[in-house]
Amino acid sequence: MRLLAMVAVIGGLFVSAQPALAATSPVDDGAAAPPAARGAGWQPDIQAPDPVTIPGTTKKVTPFATPLTPRQPEALPGASKGPGATLKADSSARAEIRKVDLPTLQGTSPQADPDDPPTGLYCTEAITRSGSVSGTPNQTNYAANVSYLAEFGCNFWLNAAYIATGVIDRGRFDGQFLYTTAPLTYGPTYYGATSGGVSIPGELFDGGRTVEIAFELYLVAPAGVYWGGCFPIPGLRYLLCEGLGTNLLHIVLGTGPFGTGLQSPVIRHVALGDSYSSGTGAPPYSDASCRRSPATYANLITGTPLSGLPVDRPTLAACHGARITDLYASQQSGLPPQLDAIQPHTRLVTLTIGGNDLGFSAKLTGCYLGADCSASGPLVTPQELYQVQVQLTTLYRQIRAEMHPGGKLMVLSYPAIVPNPDDPADPQPTQDRCPDLGSNLVESERRAIYEATVQTDRMIRDAVLATGDSRVVYVNGLDLFRGHRLCSTNGVWANGLTSPLSDSFHPNASGYQAMATRVAQVLPPL
Repeated sequence: MRLLAMVAVIGGLFVSAQPALAATSPVDDGAAAPPAARGAGWQPDIQAPDPVTIPGTTKKVTPFATPLTPRQPEALPGASKGPGATLKADSSARAEIRKVDLPTLQGTSPQADPDDPPTGLYCTEAITRSGSVSGTPNQTNYAANVSYLAEFGCNFWLNAAYIATGVIDRGRFDGQFLYTTAPLTYGPTYYGATSGGVSIPGELFDGGRTVEIAFELYLVAPAGVYWGGCFPIPGLRYLLCEGLGTNLLHIVLGTGPFGTGLQSPVIRHVALGDSYSSGTGAPPYSDASCRRSPATYANLITGTPLSGLPVDRPTLAACHGARITDLYASQQSGLPPQLDAIQPHTRLVTLTIGGNDLGFSAKLTGCYLGADCSASGPLVTPQELYQVQVQLTTLYRQIRAEMHPGGKLMVLSYPAIVPNPDDPADPQPTQDRCPDLGSNLVESERRAIYEATVQTDRMIRDAVLATGDSRVVYVNGLDLFRGHRLCSTNGVWANGLTSPLSDSFHPNASGYQAMATRVAQVLPPL
């Protein structure tokens, strides 16, 4: 936790150095230490201290246990205006009050109304703060650093005081505490101060973009003295004021919301896998060797809301021709393993993989170019399917281990591209329409290709189920192109045999749009 030098000042502050506390040393009541960023995700972990009895009273309190809402300053009828908390003393108590020179605090002296100068007994408060942002977005070290000093000073001796401070989220998680300092208890005193700081990891936490520093005080006045009013303090606002008309004042002051400098949170997305995720079939390509296309489904789901936050533009690591091993090791010179793209703050991973391990693309192309696909058994054997399934389950678990623990891995199966001879929704090739497809893939071959696609879909689904992890989500793509496969009269969503050959039998731009729509529809909440 980094405590920064104070550079920004809030109104209502005093000048010079704080006074020595000598006989008024504070007592640490054991509040929780600042929460630290955890590598796999961060959530505030505020431990409220045990209740404490205010010295000289029977009142037990716990810091920040009362709901805090902005409120206007309050005063008893007839109370005179003053800076901060103003008191009145009975005539019998005046001689007993030990007045002191008002202590000087950090900042600038408060300016009271010149027509109603401060008189009598009063205490006033101050909060200074500073902040900075370290690191860069989309990196784990990206953080907002907030620190503060909160003080009170009185022009007389209090019987006792109890103070605490904290940082409150005022944005996405309005009212949630992100940090609290250890409360301090004082005996007779006229001054007290507390300071602290918190580093909010911007990529591991969705809040912390707008925060407020809150300063809670319990001030015990001498016998015969009662609190008359909570008057305005420049730059601060009252979140609580209770105890007017008694000798125990309970107030909470806030700085008001301020920005920490962190960018708005998003769902960081990494797209892994083979050509069906890189965008092969929908040129032009931003990366020719991996055939990465702006039209791929992973790019098209950018901005989709997920748990109230937009999905970020993906880190597109998928590459044409990738096999399962290419996620662990370099697929080609200068290309890092795809798993390197995942960071602890990655909360969405999309993936297509396994087709090349089954040799599906090469087999399909061979069928089209002359091999008889229906004569020598199934295109993919049970042994091949089982071996790939085991590898996929291990891969899915590895991906989940490296990403945010609350994130989701969306595993897409492959859409069937060649028309299914047994489905009336798929127009079949005739001499007048798609004669080339009909002559190169006879009905029995088209049936064998569709059956192999069905088996691959089941294999991917079973590999997902084998993880036993509800955050690994199977996305059924098998019949996504139904009615829009090759030879369709309603618009074809995939390429047939084309040039370059590598683009053959892959989705076109319309197909990737359909895949994006399906993923967006089934994205589960985080």
